[in-house]
Amino acid sequence: MSILIPVNLEFDLADRIRKALRAADIGVSEAAEELGVNRNTIGNWINGHITPNVQSLYAIAAITGVPFEWLKTGKAPSSDEADVESRPRESNPRPSHYE
Repeated sequence: MSILIPVNLEFDLADRIRKALRAADIGVSEAAEELGVNRNTIGNWINGHITPNVQSLYAIAAITGVPFEWLKTGKAPSSDEADVESRPRESNPRPSHYE
């Protein structure tokens, strides 16, 4: 008996969210608390029943430490994008002329 393994195995968004949480050692309840959502919402995301909005994807990336671009698309960000994505976002950044 032979087992067929797909050559181009790709992970969908639900898989990437699950993997990001696992890699960060964050459980569903903890993620729900951090993100301010119900744990059923997290369950629906990681089971592929509901697609999180972009704001939620940014929050997931922030708490897990994975690049937003990878979480969203499954593709590794370019080095320029990775640098921008890894910087913390200020909720009320100062205008550039103050620097």
